[in-house]
Amino acid sequence: MKHIFLDTNFIVDLTVRDNYKETAQNLLKIGVKNGCIFYVSFLTVANYAYICRKLPKEVLLKNLSSITTIFKVLPNNLQHIKLSIEEKTNDFEDALQYFTALENHCDCIVTRNENDFKFSKLPIYSPEEFINAHS
Repeated sequence: MKHIFLDTNFIVDLTVRDNYKETAQNLLKIGVKNGCIFYVSFLTVANYAYICRKLPKEVLLKNLSSITTIFKVLPNNLQHIKLSIEEKTNDFEDALQYFTALENHCDCIVTRNENDFKFSKLPIYSPEEFINAHS
């Protein structure tokens, strides 16, 4: 079974970005068909709430509830922060995501910001690459 970590941008694409929504939905369908389990971090839930704060409150809360129901939410911890500081990447938030995925034995990360994960020892896929690799 594949353990797939989804970056925050994927979750935003899935729920509010119309031009990416269909691809995100297709990825989930293909993943479920292939026995994948999808993970997000606690940070993703917080970031999503911040990014989407201008949505009507009832829509935002419904989306947050769906995210925490559909995906397994992984905790972030002090070690992730320390490792992210040591990594000295251009995007601290993505380093936190990476170390959360790594610690929880995820097989890959799906993101549209592949360049922000150049340091990753895990395979990094764009949603389209993941779909092509698993169709």
